Amino acid sequence: MILKVIIGASAGGPQALKKLLKFNIKINYPIVLAMHNLESQTKNFKNYIENISKQKVYIVDKITILDKGIYIPEGGKDIVFFSASTIKVENKRDIVAPSINHLFESLLLYADNNTYIFLLGGLGNDGTEGLKILESTKANIFIQKNAQFPYMTTNAMKSIKRFNLKTLDEMNKFLLLLNKKVKE
Repeated sequence: MILKVIIGASAGGPQALKKLLKFNIKINYPIVLAMHNLESQTKNFKNYIENISKQKVYIVDKITILDKGIYIPEGGKDIVFFSASTIKVENKRDIVAPSINHLFESLLLYADNNTYIFLLGGLGNDGTEGLKILESTKANIFIQKNAQFPYMTTNAMKSIKRFNLKTLDEMNKFLLLLNKKVKE
């Protein structure tokens, strides 16, 4: 099975990701990121994530096999799992895109103990319904502690029982530890 990290973020996301994705080494697993963005911001967001993470960032615009790197959707679209190791984009179905719920829900058939899901802060409750579905799997669920915009995280914590509450620094250290589990 492939180790995969899935991140959902919204308001406050760029600042949170600056801490979460601060890597001083090459990460040897895929990170799939759904952060609410304007369609016109995709290329700037890609450059921002590459700058803070020092990792290769791919803008997904077709069916894509996961490898090392960070994957974000083409502007204005949802990013979802097509198989255990393949992602694709779909036209957005909700007000916000990419939808964190759609990404999380698409993992249902593919989530195992090598699946690590991170919900960061934001407004509203995107991600909660997806986490409720994934709670019954072996996926490892992490929710940001002390989020700048705690609405998404608070709603998720009220709705599910099985999760790890961690600060961004603790999450970052965990992601670096995961890297030691994966060979180049």
